[in-house]
Amino acid sequence: MIEAIYDAQSEAYAAVWGDDWDTPAVGFRAQTLFNLLSRTYEHAQAMLVASVTGSPASSEVLGRTVIEGAINVTYLAAKGNPGMLLNFLHSWVSEHKKKLTDWRQLIADSAPPEVLDRIDIRQSLLGPLTTYLEGAEVHCGLAAERSSSPWPKQLLHRFQALGREEAYFECYHRLSGACHLTGEDTINYLISQEMSQDVQVRLGTEAWAYSRMMTMFSSLFFLDAAKACAQAFGGTIQSLDAHHIRIVQEIVKISPAAGVPNAA
Repeated sequence: MIEAIYDAQSEAYAAVWGDDWDTPAVGFRAQTLFNLLSRTYEHAQAMLVASVTGSPASSEVLGRTVIEGAINVTYLAAKGNPGMLLNFLHSWVSEHKKKLTDWRQLIADSAPPEVLDRIDIRQSLLGPLTTYLEGAEVHCGLAAERSSSPWPKQLLHRFQALGREEAYFECYHRLSGACHLTGEDTINYLISQEMSQDVQVRLGTEAWAYSRMMTMFSSLFFLDAAKACAQAFGGTIQSLDAHHIRIVQEIVKISPAAGVPNAA
């Protein structure tokens, strides 16, 4: 999998940066998309490191981040345009501004003045970010695209638009236990205390194999995101099919140990 995500990232880079950016809007889209893909790539690397160094729960947390990042990149590359990218960036500025406002209102009567001042400073720093995005909109001529290309607020809607709704429940939601520290693993732990040591070891082995399998699924999402970026700029990822087949074969191989029922 390490080779697969490295090749996907490298070949996506060649496609995006090898294309002729004939307008400012295309250049804006290329640099923004590839930055988002590269950030997802860093999480994918960390996920694999955690998986092979004895931190399967952490690999699940990172795997969920990889899936969300990959779906966002895939959606922006396959369904979006430069105007939607601007809306995506504006959405963070707006949300962060709202959180700062809510925070300040919450502690307005109890916090020391210097704390309120720091919040005010942070809010003032959002102004230049907004100004930059507005300047990019004018420079790239994206006013019309922005108004007609909203960024879907709910991640599930992005899965649905990509025809991946089942994957939302099969992969993304299934990784929420480690990410949000839900009661699932703790309930299993408590139940296992009444079992023999041999059964406890087998349950632990199955949990490790399950985490390993989920890193494989997460890696496939990253390959899809890299492919979408390359295709958005007229490129392809030559190694994709071979890597995809190998990872799927590994999923089939490890699935019995991960507790997947035998469909046969």
